[in-house]
Amino acid sequence: MKKLLLSIAIVISSPIVTSAQSYATCSFAGEVNFTTFGPVRPSGAKDKSVTKKHSNGLYFEQTHNITWLSFVVPNDTLLTFDLIPQDPKDNLDFLVFRDEAFFCKEIERGGVQPIRANVTKIDTAAHNSYTGLSASAKDTVVSSPDGPGYSKGIPVKKGERYYIVVDNCTEGKGGFVLLLHLNFPKYTPPVASEDRTTAKKETSPEKDNVKNIDAAPFKVPPIKPANPTKPLVKGKTMLDIVVSDTNGSPVKAELDITGVKAAQVINADTVEYGITLSPRQTINVNCNALGYMFSQTSFTAPDSGGNITLPIRLERVEEHKSFILKDIKFSEGNAIFLASAQNELMNLLEFMKNNPDVNILIKGYVNDPGSDNSGAAKKLSKQRAEAVKAFLVTAGIDKKRMDYKGFGNEHMLFPNPANEAQAQANRRVEVEIIK
Repeated sequence: MKKLLLSIAIVISSPIVTSAQSYATCSFAGEVNFTTFGPVRPSGAKDKSVTKKHSNGLYFEQTHNITWLSFVVPNDTLLTFDLIPQDPKDNLDFLVFRDEAFFCKEIERGGVQPIRANVTKIDTAAHNSYTGLSASAKDTVVSSPDGPGYSKGIPVKKGERYYIVVDNCTEGKGGFVLLLHLNFPKYTPPVASEDRTTAKKETSPEKDNVKNIDAAPFKVPPIKPANPTKPLVKGKTMLDIVVSDTNGSPVKAELDITGVKAAQVINADTVEYGITLSPRQTINVNCNALGYMFSQTSFTAPDSGGNITLPIRLERVEEHKSFILKDIKFSEGNAIFLASAQNELMNLLEFMKNNPDVNILIKGYVNDPGSDNSGAAKKLSKQRAEAVKAFLVTAGIDKKRMDYKGFGNEHMLFPNPANEAQAQANRRVEVEIIK
């Protein structure tokens, strides 16, 4: 089998949201069929179809990082939702449209108006960056920069389709989670059968390689929210983590969950895992599965609590794909790992063990804006990339599967970092998929 040369991005920075979807236009809107969708990271796209000057808040005055999401209402109800930025400093604006005939073409022609709009600043007094639709809100359009963060809920009927257009006005393009207060159908795992047992045996890792491994070879219905039946604790979030492939088929994976308790990592080898979170508590979920790309997801619990499903969709290991790891950090000015890097290094190690036919190229970068990128910068970046390789070799990974290179301050994510978070994002060890 032809081996893959894989480059993984191990970002030495603070908050990074895993998934980098491109839901940039109406025609490519993300399809939502869970109560919780995301985190979604905007691609930086702009969209003229939802931009109009002097519209009194009915449209965006200008667009920055557009994301289109769409869903079909599962039951008659009052539509409310929360948009939860993963970085509380991010500012989200949104528009809501009801689907009509040839909607995407009509929106491009300017023939459709939103039924809800909210363009406002973060509520700095309450330090609240959440926004959305609320049953208690009174305004259908919020156009004032100092207006309320929530607009009025919408009476909806089963089978209707709606679109939510989100604009992250923040330069950092941070991710966000959509929390829909809708009762989507409960997901019931498929019943095992003799045929399915046989299918699993035929795709055992001892007999198959990375390209034909299938953790869920049989046909199953798309995953729906599990809607946990545990009684709610007031103000708490009952979070159900569900792992699937991109087709919605369940995938058994190794989950490493941090942030539930201080200095504790929860390890679980499962398709589904439930935990209880306090308001605004943030967790990070690292997910490894045989034959799939490594995944990282961050989730912040809302103030309102409730039963929430967090879907994690895994992509297969293929040429030209990449994924990002965070929190691989070094002491300032050298290549010595900080203690906080240990969990991320172990996740990379697990990925290498799970995918023995994958090779990686480790690339080091530093934050050194304005320099001529000679001498010390390139040397340090090379040493940091080499340190990652040395860790993997010591842990038993064949050194022939890895190469490394230092790039200094080339290709900085933020050529002129405006804050420490952007500077940290530039200090990274990166890995990308190449042929």
